[in-house]
Amino acid sequence: MEKTHTAGNILFIIFWWLIQRINVRWAHKLLYWGLRDGSFPTGRCTDESLGIDLWGHHFDTPVGVGSGIDKKGNVLDSLLQVGYTFGSFGPYTLEKEMPQQDKFFFKNERAILTQCSGYRNPGLLKMIPWFVKRRYLPHFVGVELAIPIEQETANIKQGRHFSYEEEFTLMTQKVAPYCDFVTLDLSHPSSELYVLSVNAATITPIIKAVKEIAHQAAPIQPPKIFVKLPLDLNITEIPLVAQILLDSGVDGVVVAGPISLEKNSRVKLSGQKSNQMMGMLSGAPTQEYVSELIRRLYAHIQNRIPIIACGGVFDGKAAFAHIAAGASLVALDEASLVYEGPMLINKINKELSDIIHKKNMQNIHQAIGFDFLALQQPATKPTVSATPDSTNSDDSAGQQGLSSPS
Repeated sequence: MEKTHTAGNILFIIFWWLIQRINVRWAHKLLYWGLRDGSFPTGRCTDESLGIDLWGHHFDTPVGVGSGIDKKGNVLDSLLQVGYTFGSFGPYTLEKEMPQQDKFFFKNERAILTQCSGYRNPGLLKMIPWFVKRRYLPHFVGVELAIPIEQETANIKQGRHFSYEEEFTLMTQKVAPYCDFVTLDLSHPSSELYVLSVNAATITPIIKAVKEIAHQAAPIQPPKIFVKLPLDLNITEIPLVAQILLDSGVDGVVVAGPISLEKNSRVKLSGQKSNQMMGMLSGAPTQEYVSELIRRLYAHIQNRIPIIACGGVFDGKAAFAHIAAGASLVALDEASLVYEGPMLINKINKELSDIIHKKNMQNIHQAIGFDFLALQQPATKPTVSATPDSTNSDDSAGQQGLSSPS
């Protein structure tokens, strides 16, 4: 890695490291202040084997940052300069939504529990001037769009009734000229879209309408359209969702935490009153859920639609687990940055490089879907005596499967 250091950077990192071990909540606030101030050193990956080409863009490394980290437009560009190769603003609703939100930090589990009834954000309309201002930056960035939780089949805003399709297309029209991809968030367990994500009659028209409006709003370089799936999908629903994604022509699929504690009794937290807490959990406990959903989804779509994994990535081993399951890119969530710091990117890249070379792979492309190919190998070549060793230990997760939504 090539990095630049200054005395100020080093002193700030040491100070943040000490605070993180005293109080994670303080470290969380200090982290965002440091990113806004540019206190973390910049760097880039020099291992060409980690490079990957997708959607006409070259990524020096498959590691980026997910949504939920930057909703105000003040830290994502700093993270991209640190060494992450892509990122997403948001999620945003059309207008400002500020429900009460509480966050609980679980240090031993490296997890963050967020109790929130909706999408806390300043609203997409307020962010448009910021997107216009930064439109010429070379970073590969997207905007995640969400529908307010309280909406059922229609929503009243500014004197108009909006259906899901109308609201998604309106938001896409406003941001299409200023981003590289748009992500439609269907993942919040409290949203009706969470249930409708397996309904082709509802989801397919939305995706097609959004793709059409994106080409109209940005005809020269239209943004790619991604769909963010619920992490709590039932096993029986995955083939239906895969077919919807293939039929709709979506450009990418995001498999990301957080997960709902109400729908996943297997997740246990330690700490005061942790057994009474319910909400959305991000961080290390989501890693096996993300890998397992990717593995099952990849079995149906394989390389026809790139998958972006986000959740529980704290080292190169976890990143490789997602890639081996079928992900083309890996994004860090907020918990990864809070507990390990932005420079975690250097550790992940180094460990990813070591794993790839240890397995005699020429590049990261050969690692995508490694688990699926390893399972297929004995059936096609009965003479092979052993399956290549995998770095991740997801066999137990595969036997347990994903929890079914209630």
